[in-house]
Amino acid sequence: MAYRLFAAWLPLFGGRLRVEERWVHEGTGERIVRRGTAEAGFVCAAVMRCTVQGLARGVYRQEALIVSAVDAFGLVQAKRESLGGGQLWALPGGLGTAMPQPGAAPEGARPASRRPPGLDPVPQVSGTRPYAPGDPLRRIHWRSSARTGELRAKETELPAAGRQLIVLDAAGAGGSAGAALWADPALAAAVEAAAGLARRALEQGARVRLAVSDGQSGAVEAQGRGCDGELLRLLAAVPRGEARADAFAELALREARLAGGGALTLVTARADAQLAAALRGLPRGAARVVYVHGPGAAWPGPAHAWVRQLEALGCPVMILAPHRPAAAPRGGAADAAIGT
Repeated sequence: MAYRLFAAWLPLFGGRLRVEERWVHEGTGERIVRRGTAEAGFVCAAVMRCTVQGLARGVYRQEALIVSAVDAFGLVQAKRESLGGGQLWALPGGLGTAMPQPGAAPEGARPASRRPPGLDPVPQVSGTRPYAPGDPLRRIHWRSSARTGELRAKETELPAAGRQLIVLDAAGAGGSAGAALWADPALAAAVEAAAGLARRALEQGARVRLAVSDGQSGAVEAQGRGCDGELLRLLAAVPRGEARADAFAELALREARLAGGGALTLVTARADAQLAAALRGLPRGAARVVYVHGPGAAWPGPAHAWVRQLEALGCPVMILAPHRPAAAPRGGAADAAIGT
């Protein structure tokens, strides 16, 4: 983070400029303080840079910003404190933080495809436009060109199968609520899995809609490589507000009905019986489930039965286990965003 500081009287003596920021995590209430110091020397302004490390995923609200200056002899001091006026999002990475768990699928279950369905769409002709130099010959719409007397190119769009819908269960493993839910490793892994699916789908050209079953039931859409900012901001704030136990099943059913033939992926960390009941009303293969199994090797019997039930309904299940890389991510502009 970079700060440009200005003190008109310091150039006479030289001195130091200090910045202190106080932030609070909106989900857990945890408070953090960041401090930085810069030598003003004999110039009016100084640029100070500090690195923000160790921020957990979430939205931070700035409570206060304190700027102080002291001359080289420590005789003259000045301080200005202002109320906070911004937010900082620590975004999920979605890069390998959840991985398939070998041998975790129930015996006899079909292996799930590692490639999200619907990501190999065939473009459909939606109209024509004037031919542009550089367009391949196969894009020329010969019938329209003959009718209009000028070269026309096909205007294509992705069919419904090129649309990826991702629904995230914000309840974690189902045993925590409120601020404690932020510490649930199963929820953290589910968020990372949803982020990874969204990023991969965007890189492959699909239009992505992401919906979350927390108290605010937020949903955003994006398309195109590098356009995952709004999706990641939504995931950074999960969970916002308390959600009902049946909210995920209801949201999954509603999104499935709106999918219009697009691929639907449901990401959850709990064996939700209500989800299985909701999927009975959908065509076979209309959705797939990414199940994030919590830490520990032992699987409870109900989870085995739940996965088998989903498979019997024609719903492929991919099983993921939380995984943390040996080295912490370096972070940077791709992993954080700040705004007012």
